[in-house]
Amino acid sequence: MIPTDAPTTTARVVVEVRDVSYADGTAPVLASVAIEGAPMWPGGRIPFVLDAPEVPAATALSLRCHVDIVGDGTVAVGDLLSTRSIPVPVTGDVGPLTAPVDVVT
Repeated sequence: MIPTDAPTTTARVVVEVRDVSYADGTAPVLASVAIEGAPMWPGGRIPFVLDAPEVPAATALSLRCHVDIVGDGTVAVGDLLSTRSIPVPVTGDVGPLTAPVDVVT
């Protein structure tokens, strides 16, 4: 979900499923999808479909979303980023999930 203080523009959106089972270190990316030129506006939503591999039941998965408004491929001031945990079930078809993002300041 796009916050109300976001601009109206197009951007590259990257949505990832990460293995957050371990607290020490960067969570590995298990699956990702990139959407080029996605239209966005304050309060809007950007639909996505993502296929993730099967994992053991003890695995903790989380969704991460980066709306790359700046366009440099890294998280930068002005981009939008998910800043809270968005748990993903490890089995079955999941959805719809909402990935709230905040403006990076």
